[in-house]
Amino acid sequence: MKKEQTALKVSATINIIVSFLKIWGGTYFSSHALIADGIYTVSDFSTDLLAMIGAKVGHKRANKKHPFGYGRFEYIMQIFIGVIILLVGFYISYKSFLITSSKPNLLVLFLILFVILLKVLSSNYLMHVGKDISSLMLINSAKESFLDVLSSLVIFLLIIVGQFFPFADIIGSLFIALLINITGAKIIYENIILLIGEDDNNIEIKNKLKKIINRFKRVEYSDSFLIKNGGYYQVSIVIAVDEDMSVKNLIQIERKLRKAIKEERSLKIKYIDFEIIKR
Repeated sequence: MKKEQTALKVSATINIIVSFLKIWGGTYFSSHALIADGIYTVSDFSTDLLAMIGAKVGHKRANKKHPFGYGRFEYIMQIFIGVIILLVGFYISYKSFLITSSKPNLLVLFLILFVILLKVLSSNYLMHVGKDISSLMLINSAKESFLDVLSSLVIFLLIIVGQFFPFADIIGSLFIALLINITGAKIIYENIILLIGEDDNNIEIKNKLKKIINRFKRVEYSDSFLIKNGGYYQVSIVIAVDEDMSVKNLIQIERKLRKAIKEERSLKIKYIDFEIIKR
């Protein structure tokens, strides 16, 4: 969690710097599209703050009140992030229709190249740490940062085109708004699916379950179905038992199986359901 928090703080700091440079540069060099891009980066900073809160709460340990831990809170925070991004996109779309055509000063291109470099470094850093510690929060933040890089590249090109076609600045602002809306909608959709519960065909976990169950006599692993809830799993395990097994013995074996599975902490399984078939 410390790595996750540190990465988000680094990203937030870079976003403060980049947003200031974009808004100042857009105002000074007369680029409405760059101002719009700066507003998006401000939202990027806001989402980093939400991400830090989500990461801190989402990694709390499971307890009786929250048997799957607080991992779902992370998905809820991601949905809020998606909503913020959507609202920013709608705002920029609205403002784009109110601005007048302009021809930005070409000196702004050097500023854009500098902020692109900062965002590339930030995006790569977030993605590297996110993959290293398996953090969905950081990976999403990295993707969002990379989108900022792409939007800045588009503005770079449109400023050049705008020297000949002044309305290109308005097109650039609308294009950024579209990218932002697509990203926001995607984040909301993906995290709603995760919040409901994600089917997870984790072969490594299934193999471990098979090994644990097959240690016991008179039972045999048949199949399992995993649902990921936050940082934990719930699992339905299909086991085959002898036809002549009594109910009393079956209950005892189920109890032992539950204990053995939960003792294997690397599996992160908090809820277990058994489906019994005869062999």
